[in-house]
Amino acid sequence: MYEDAQKILSYLPIRKNKAENDYIEHLWRAFSELDASESSAHPFCIMPFHLLFMLAVQYKILRVSQIHTESCNLFFCGVAGRCKNELLSEQKSVFDIALINERTIPEIFQLVGLGNGVIKSIKDLIDERNNNLAHAKGGIEQKIEEKVDLYLQAVENIQQKFKSHNEQMTHSWLEEITEGDNFDQLLENRFLDLSIAPNDFGDIVGILLGAEQLDFDQWTQAVNKGLEFTYDKTIPALHELAKNETDDSKRFNAIKILQENGEIDDEMKKSIIESEKDEEILELLGE
Repeated sequence: MYEDAQKILSYLPIRKNKAENDYIEHLWRAFSELDASESSAHPFCIMPFHLLFMLAVQYKILRVSQIHTESCNLFFCGVAGRCKNELLSEQKSVFDIALINERTIPEIFQLVGLGNGVIKSIKDLIDERNNNLAHAKGGIEQKIEEKVDLYLQAVENIQQKFKSHNEQMTHSWLEEITEGDNFDQLLENRFLDLSIAPNDFGDIVGILLGAEQLDFDQWTQAVNKGLEFTYDKTIPALHELAKNETDDSKRFNAIKILQENGEIDDEMKKSIIESEKDEEILELLGE
């Protein structure tokens, strides 16, 4: 199976209801089995992958509607026809976004600054699928990996437009958090209910781990969530803590976590030991 394809899952929400989760699992299983197949059915794995891509796009549109509600409502009124009541409802689901013509919906990303060129590239992917694969026209996708890469690049371009909003939202939240607050519960209420994906959490994990506002228990919970949701972004954030002067207990535990996960190579270990004065850290590193 093409390993990079699983990156699409990091653009889908951390928290999903049962119907959404079942649908995603079904699509991913269909893609995986067809992609791994050596039969003539292999090229058709791009069809469930396209649906995973569109679902990622639709979740991002839900987030746009949370940020720019009035403008989105005007957009929905203009393009949704008889379906606009569902789209204007605060209870609208990610599946309701599919009521809009899928070639039209990328235009809503203009509200978060996505350029016309990127919007066109998304529409091109939709057109290629609709014109060549969605109907019985004899179309067969032969370059699976190249097409998957195009889908991933498109959704990453969308993701980049949410980075500053994710960061602003986090800084605002950190101003409100107080010592002793349950980080996990706050995370559920303030982030995960907003269709936050692992890549969104990756945008903010460095801010959270470096935040002086978090007490040690809250910091530990943030680290655990980071390792669970976005390991590849959490490890570099821990590396930054390990090499900078910061709270001693947080720095010690950052080094400990890196050590436990095999993320301290010989060069880094030598660098820490050469300048380290903390006996506990030296003992941790075997000195």
